[in-house]
Amino acid sequence: MRPTGQPQALSPRAALLFVNGFRALLLLVLFLMSLLSGSDGQSLIAGGPRFYLWSAAYLALVAGWFLLRDGRLGHTLQLTLAIAADIAMMVLLMAMNDGLHGGFGLLLLPYLATAGLLSSGRYALFYAAIATLTLFGYAGVEYQMGAARSSDLFYSALLAMACFMTAIATWQLGRMARASEALAARRGGEIANLNHLNELILQSQRDAVVVLDEGGHLRQFNLQAERYFSRLQRGQLLPELLPLVQRWRENGYPALSTFVEHSVRGRQLVGRLVPVPVPDGELRGVVLFMRDMADMAEEAKRIKLAALGRLTANIAHEIRNPLAAISHAGDLLAEDEADPARQRLLRIMRDNSRRINGLVEDVLTLGRRDRVKRESIELAPFLAQLLEHFTMAQPEAAGAIRCELPDGCKLLFDRGHLAQVLGNLLANAWRHGSRRPGSVRLQAGVAEDCLILRVIDDGPGVAEADQSHLFEPFFTTDSAGSGLGLYIARELAEANDARLDYSPPGGVFRLIGHLAYD
Repeated sequence: MRPTGQPQALSPRAALLFVNGFRALLLLVLFLMSLLSGSDGQSLIAGGPRFYLWSAAYLALVAGWFLLRDGRLGHTLQLTLAIAADIAMMVLLMAMNDGLHGGFGLLLLPYLATAGLLSSGRYALFYAAIATLTLFGYAGVEYQMGAARSSDLFYSALLAMACFMTAIATWQLGRMARASEALAARRGGEIANLNHLNELILQSQRDAVVVLDEGGHLRQFNLQAERYFSRLQRGQLLPELLPLVQRWRENGYPALSTFVEHSVRGRQLVGRLVPVPVPDGELRGVVLFMRDMADMAEEAKRIKLAALGRLTANIAHEIRNPLAAISHAGDLLAEDEADPARQRLLRIMRDNSRRINGLVEDVLTLGRRDRVKRESIELAPFLAQLLEHFTMAQPEAAGAIRCELPDGCKLLFDRGHLAQVLGNLLANAWRHGSRRPGSVRLQAGVAEDCLILRVIDDGPGVAEADQSHLFEPFFTTDSAGSGLGLYIARELAEANDARLDYSPPGGVFRLIGHLAYD
């Protein structure tokens, strides 16, 4: 990963520009000193016209180095030429102002210090050697002209030593600074990478993760948390979670994680409150890992269906084939058996084989509930065909089931699923009703964008104690039933984004689905 957010180091060109600014400032200060006079009435800078000529030459050098800052000269060559020119100009200024005794030789040190910071060790010593040779050269010229003093050589040696010490010391400081800068850049890259990795881990959490300080202000969160708390911003106060933080503070800032259960905007959230371990004196905080109980129930449902799918595959392989063999053997035995007692036993065997086969079919249907192909179904012809098939299996129901449908109503549903759901509801209604004409009715009505389909029978209805278990698997009040019919019907309805429920009093089941539009 590429580190981001690191401070940019000062480039060599920018450093030379900074040094050039120092030259210009020094030249301005020297020029102002030339305009001022001391207590003896003499100018603070000697030289008169020669000084102004020197100033013009130095100003030209400053301007030249400014123009060359983006030129093709290498950094080291440009720095070497600049420092050599600075040394020569400072020695000339020193010569115009009482030589080594005037104190202007000390102006060599800032330039050598700058050179030591911007160069390697051998170049720093090279620049100090240039300054030393120039000083001793100036002292030699003074000696040849007879203007030298007896202490000039000693002052030159002291100033040369100061030049070397300054160059070496600043080079060491520069080396340490560059090493510290490189270390800081590496650490900054590692920190940036760790932050990026932490962000990836945080966002990959299935739980809603919220980091709060002890005042209840938001410090960090993930995308899952935005599902529960809209428009989250760092630093904002979350009043929904403030009671949890206050309870944590009132308990004395316990260090152990605790189970929490909290209601937020109609969602029932459960999870853990984990204190953030921080050094003493820093702001305390907590991390909340929370999940919606509805999401957990949905996940449990998906796991259950996945397990059921594996179970149905095993059932299909392990039960259906032996069951088919048993049923076929029973049919063959029944053809040659004349004894009424044995005929009765064979009939019991065939009936129970068909019952087990029906149970297997129900379980297989449940495993295929996710294979949904919803389409627009016009109810009138669909129900007419459904009742035709139903009366073939139940001939006595012919003409006894009434349909009350508005004109042109259409339902968005899987055709096979709808046939199975309504077939199951009609079979239950016919079984528990009086079986007289009109004892079972199919009614349809429209409410907003939903179509409500009711299956009504004139039976006694479901006992109040059994209503809460009505759609549970393998629950039945009929010894002949498998207990999977209503459970499968509800599962198929939910797979089609519909809802199936029981509406007391009496035997009324409601299928609520989406209207279909052309």
